[in-house]
Amino acid sequence: MIKAILFDLDGVVIKKREKMFSQRLSEQLDLSLDKILTFFNGEFRECSLGRADLREKVAPYLKEWNYKGLIDDFLKFWFESESETNTEVLEIIESLRTRGLKCYIATRQEKYRKEYVWNEMNLKNYFDGIFCTCDIGYEKWQKEYWDFVLKDLKLEPVEIIFFCDGEKNVDCAKNLNINSFLYTDPESLKNNLKNFL
Repeated sequence: MIKAILFDLDGVVIKKREKMFSQRLSEQLDLSLDKILTFFNGEFRECSLGRADLREKVAPYLKEWNYKGLIDDFLKFWFESESETNTEVLEIIESLRTRGLKCYIATRQEKYRKEYVWNEMNLKNYFDGIFCTCDIGYEKWQKEYWDFVLKDLKLEPVEIIFFCDGEKNVDCAKNLNINSFLYTDPESLKNNLKNFL
C-alpha cells in the first residue's frame, strides 16, 4: 500500500525552462558559459550538499563576472526566474493529499533556495515536507540519500512512489525497490499513479 509520494522540484513541480539559469546568466552578463559553469559545476555542488554557504561562495564569482548588484539582487533574480510552478502537478498533489496520502518534495538544493521555494513560494502549503540534498549531504542518485528518506518516513521502499525528470535519480531509487518513474508530463504522472491508487 502506498503511503507517501515524492516529487522532484525543478522540472516537475517547477516548470522546466527552455534554458538553464547558467545559460541565461551567461547571456545576460555576456560571458562564456564555461566561466559561469566553473561555479555551478564546482563550488555550487558543495553548497547543494550543505558543505558550504552559497552567499560566501558566489561572492568572488560575482566580482569576477562583473555583476552589477548585490548578492541579494543576484539571488532574487535567480530564484524568481526559476519559480513558475506547474499548476496541473500541484492540483494532482492537492487531490492526493485529500485522499490522505503524504506528499513530499525530493530535491537537489542549497539552503537559500530551499527556504525560498518553501516559504516565499508557499510550497509548504502543498507538501508535507521536503527532502533536500543540503540537509542530507548526498545526491538523489546516491543510496545514502534514500536511506535517510526511508528512515525519516519510517516506511518500506514499496510504500513510496517517486517522480523525477532525472534518469540517474530514478534508476537509483528503482534499484532500492522504490516505485520510481521518469516524469515527462502531468498526464503520464496521472497514468502512473492509477496503477497504484
